[in-house]
This record gives sequence, structure tokens and C-alpha cells, in this order.
Amino acid sequence: MGCNDRKAPLSPTPPPTTTAPPAGMDVEPLRLAAQTSGKLVGAAVPSNLLGDGRYAGVLGRHFNYLTAEYEMKWDAIERTRGNNDFGAGDTIVGYGQANGMQIKGHALIWHGSVPSWLGALSAADFRVVFENHIRSVAEHYRGRVRAWDVVNEAVAADGSGLRDTVFRQKLGDQYIADAFRLARQADPQALLFYNDYGGEGLNQKSDRIYDLVQGLRAQGVPIDGVGLQMHITATNPPSTSSIAANMSRLANLGLLVNISEMDVRIRDLPGALQARLDVQKSVYRSIVGVCVTEPRCDGVTFWGFTDAHSWIDGQFGADDPLLFDEQYGAKPAYYGVLDALWRR
Repeated sequence: MGCNDRKAPLSPTPPPTTTAPPAGMDVEPLRLAAQTSGKLVGAAVPSNLLGDGRYAGVLGRHFNYLTAEYEMKWDAIERTRGNNDFGAGDTIVGYGQANGMQIKGHALIWHGSVPSWLGALSAADFRVVFENHIRSVAEHYRGRVRAWDVVNEAVAADGSGLRDTVFRQKLGDQYIADAFRLARQADPQALLFYNDYGGEGLNQKSDRIYDLVQGLRAQGVPIDGVGLQMHITATNPPSTSSIAANMSRLANLGLLVNISEMDVRIRDLPGALQARLDVQKSVYRSIVGVCVTEPRCDGVTFWGFTDAHSWIDGQFGADDPLLFDEQYGAKPAYYGVLDALWRR
């Protein structure tokens, strides 16, 4: 080796770098892929975030269907009897219309959102306000919403029967059929859905939901579809075959189906974050893919879209359940949904 053959001195090894995921505004719009598949792709949102430019920008780029998280529920609208405030719901509808999005009203009747003054009413007074509420809200949004979740979560969590709500106590089991009939009268054009959780695949609860909606159809009640919420954990998601079979039997009743409130929790998965995000991607891809291949499934709505704003953190503990991270970067879950919508 000559004197000029010495190796150059080694440079210090640079620290490892992590590449931030592409920002939500820089990736392919989910709504384009959904439109190609003939599906709706939606998100549930609160009105107070629509003034945030980054939030509103990513929302408008990717989604063509919009649901109010809370603003169209009874206790949000009529905090004092006889005084309806539609301002927050109107903000969401106005944003959706300005961005070429269809709107799903949520939810006319739900035991979890009753005004505090409601429970003390006599059965006769309760009947009056029940009917007035459905009429006034559905009429207010008539012509501006594509669909309504008319009754939400009326079946007991274990599938044993109907949940013992204030509506059932005051009005009897018939309140569900009555709600659908009132909603149809108030808005003849809107699609009317029953919405629930825990019955996404074949199990005791989904059997009870099936029996409920089959009975409504047999009575001539104007119900158009069933929403399967899909709040699930990646550690134990319902199987795609079970979801597909459940969707198929509902479709065979002449009903539409949709995935109405999807999020996928990953905090209890083992392994490093990237591995957990990859499992989440697979769950999203496979389940959204079931909707894409079912002709009577009209779309999927996620309960939020960024991990910066999710009900999951408050209910179950800190998690990363949605399609975009806290900085609005596109997560593997986003690509899983995109692949499903493109049928890849």
C-alpha cells in the first residue's frame, strides 16, 4: 500500500432520522376513490373545529359525507322545552354544502342525549314532545340531509331485547316504529336508518337487530337501512366473513347498510407502534373492503378522522384510532382505506 492509499478518516455516523408521514393535504383524496367505487366516505365532526383551517382543509379534501357528532342530538337542540337552537347543526350543514358533501343527520332518538327536563314529564306530555321533536328537527333539515339515524342504540348491549330507555318506559316498544313514521312524514325524501353498535358481525346482538328491523319492515314501517357503528379494537375485530354475512342478510330484507361510526383502537396490541399501525391498516382495509364489495352498502363513516380529536381518548384512554395522526399526517390506516376503496 503506497503512501497515497490511506483511507479517508471516518465521518461521524449521523443520527437516525424519522420521516414524517405525508400531510393530509398532500395525499390522494379518499373521496375520489370512494366516488369511483360508488360509495360515500364520511366523517363525524364537531362544529367548533370547522373554523380551524387545517382541520377543515383535510376534512373537505377527503370526505364526501358529513355527520354531526353531537350538534343534531336532542339535548343539543332543545336544552329548554320549546326553544330549539339549530345554530351548531346549521354550521356543519353549511360547511358540508359548501364543500360538495352530503349530510347524514344524527340522531333523532337516542337515550344518551335526552334533555334534562324530559324525564319528569307524564306519559301524555312525553308523547307530545317526542312527536314535536322529530317533526321540528326533520322539517328544519328537510331537503338538506340525505339520511337520518332515526333511532340509535335501542337494543340492549347483550342482545337480550330492547334497551330499557326512557322512551320505552314512557311510550312502550312501539316508540321505534312511531319515530320512523314521524320522520318519514316530516321529510319524505330522507333515507331513514336504525343505528347500533356491537352487532356488526353475526352474534346475539346482531340477531336481535335483524329481528327488530325485519319486524319493522313486516309492519310497513318506513325504514331504509341499518348503520353498523364499528367502534372496534384491532386486538379482536369482527371477522370480515361475519360482517359480510350480516350485511347480506340485512340487504336481503331490502335494506341499505353502512358502516356508520368506525374507529379502530390499537393501544392494547403488543409490539412497537409501527407494528400496531400496520395491524390497524389491515383491519381498516379488510372491513371497508366488505362494504365496497356489498352492493347494498352505501358507504363508510369514520367517527372523526384525526387522532388529534377523538372520543376514544376520553372513553378508553390515549389511543391512535383514526386515519390521520395528530399532526394530520396520513397513517397506514389511511392507505388501507384507500386501497379498499380502489378495490386493490
